[in-house]
Amino acid sequence: MRPSVPEVHITDHRDAELAEYRALAGQSVAGLIFGLLAPLALIDPLLWVFPLLGLLFSYWALRRIKNADPALTGRRLATVGLVVSLLFAVAAPAEWLAYHWKIRAEARHISAMWFDCIMQEQPHRAHQLSMAPQLRRPFDDRLWDYYRDNPRQREALKNYTANPAIRAMLALGPRARVRFYDTTAQGRDDTADHVEQLYAITYEEDGERKSFFVAVRMMREKDDDGKAGWRMLSAEGGVVPKRLTKTASARGG
Repeated sequence: MRPSVPEVHITDHRDAELAEYRALAGQSVAGLIFGLLAPLALIDPLLWVFPLLGLLFSYWALRRIKNADPALTGRRLATVGLVVSLLFAVAAPAEWLAYHWKIRAEARHISAMWFDCIMQEQPHRAHQLSMAPQLRRPFDDRLWDYYRDNPRQREALKNYTANPAIRAMLALGPRARVRFYDTTAQGRDDTADHVEQLYAITYEEDGERKSFFVAVRMMREKDDDGKAGWRMLSAEGGVVPKRLTKTASARGG
């Protein structure tokens, strides 16, 4: 009778590693990469695509990992990508809207100052608001003397008040009322913010209430010291708002 020989199992440690190996979901890596790029969305709305792609790929990865459990890994990468992408997907539009409305409010403030100068029959101050902030003279009692004693600036003021819209508002003076109507355009480039706004000028003539619209263009730019300042670029009268044009066309149709 032959003695029994115990079975011997030889196991390579690499076989155990292969048995425990789980593939990494490629979408989790992509989601993390786009999540790390998501802060760029604060620079420009065109870059909002990064947090959106981060959300898409991270969510896709988490769904794949859940459905293929335990064959796939990468849940932590996908979770980080999802959280970071979500953060900047919310923060970027919020920051853009806040800045957008801040610029509009500042533009309305500078235009109100400009209209007040015109309506109070102080065109020399309105003319100063059309200059770069660092070139303006102080708004004091000596400003008229500056224009009177400086032929070049006096001629510039004369040409400035020749603008039909400015001339009409100067003629109406304090009896006219200025009302903000709409912001018709707003943009931003590497050096400045640009805003176009529309204002309704209302007055009474022969017992009848009349009005016309004035479109103003403003620019906010930074000087060499990094300080931002506004200036009035132009004023155009006789403008018909698009909303009124559409209403008139609809009635005519």
